[in-house]
Amino acid sequence: MRRGSIKNRLLDVWVGTPLLHLLALLHRRGEAPAQLRRIGVMCSPALGDTLLFSGALQDLRALYPQAEIVHICMQQNLAAAEIIPGGSRRVVISLTKPPATVRALRAEHFDLLLDFTSWQRLTALYTLLSGARSTVGFRTAGMHRAPGYDRTVEHRADRHEVDNFRALLRETFAQDVPGGSHAPAVVVDEIAALPFADERAIVVLHPWASGQRSWLREWPAERWVLLAQRLAERSGGLAEPLFVVTGAPSDRERSEPMVEQLRAAGLRAAMFVSPDGFRTLTHLLQRALLVVSVNTGVMHLAAIAGGRVIAINGPNRNGRWGPVGPRAVGVEAPGEGCGFLHLGFNFDGNPTDCMERTSVDRVYAAADELLTTTGAA
Repeated sequence: MRRGSIKNRLLDVWVGTPLLHLLALLHRRGEAPAQLRRIGVMCSPALGDTLLFSGALQDLRALYPQAEIVHICMQQNLAAAEIIPGGSRRVVISLTKPPATVRALRAEHFDLLLDFTSWQRLTALYTLLSGARSTVGFRTAGMHRAPGYDRTVEHRADRHEVDNFRALLRETFAQDVPGGSHAPAVVVDEIAALPFADERAIVVLHPWASGQRSWLREWPAERWVLLAQRLAERSGGLAEPLFVVTGAPSDRERSEPMVEQLRAAGLRAAMFVSPDGFRTLTHLLQRALLVVSVNTGVMHLAAIAGGRVIAINGPNRNGRWGPVGPRAVGVEAPGEGCGFLHLGFNFDGNPTDCMERTSVDRVYAAADELLTTTGAA
């Protein structure tokens, strides 16, 4: 269920909600067996959400090292699901194909199904119809999805999504994970050929957001060029950097003009579209001297993979959706009213200029400090 799809959102609200509540009246509450042999987990199809979920998935594995943990994912987040640790295997479903999805879930015979999605009524409906012996999901204010579960855990806007995921596990099992909570992580195999292998100083620029009203989470194009010029002029390890503009295949038509603008400003620049989902892209992000990105899935990937990351948050807030990583910094928009996004689509009535408020000076200062404190230059 993509946050940016109006059709899917309408289907979710006007079909999913009444059907969920009607079927919930006929549902008998279940209890998980004392011994959990097969556990299903489902998270949002958003790439960033899936990557952040990797910490909870590892926590669950630590709690039940012998259980088969089945990650239920969708085509939209498969690239992220393939590189996060903790699951035994994956089952791919389509939220817009109810009969096939229900059949696939029921065929798994789950002892316990944990739904980590936060707002979709359809995922709650599918959980209800899954045939699992017991189910747990989020109770999110205003989303009317709680009847889909045997047990619910409050999903809160005042904590980071990583902490919401951990809370669902903690309250489900009434215990902390042995040894403490795992940080989100990714695992990628070695690849035959590193992109831009001969380059010593790569600066990755990821200007493109996805989802509903994605343009409200994107920085003006001219500021990317000005920032690149400032970074190229910086003394230290950025001598003759190569600026690599990353994006999905659908972003090519926008990435190519940006590369040309960078070159017109006298900078070395190239475009990169990963040929294999997130695998090669992760290697690029890890070896880059610096990654500057809007708040989106690639930003979370770079931060979790350990890269030096500057996230331009705009309507996002560090405490809710900021980057999670050892060398990651979120730049928040100045002034009142920004940092309002909670579920990814609550734009109405909130400022539309949060990205414009974020100056080149503000982003450059964060990048300069990060490079200095991490010993990059």
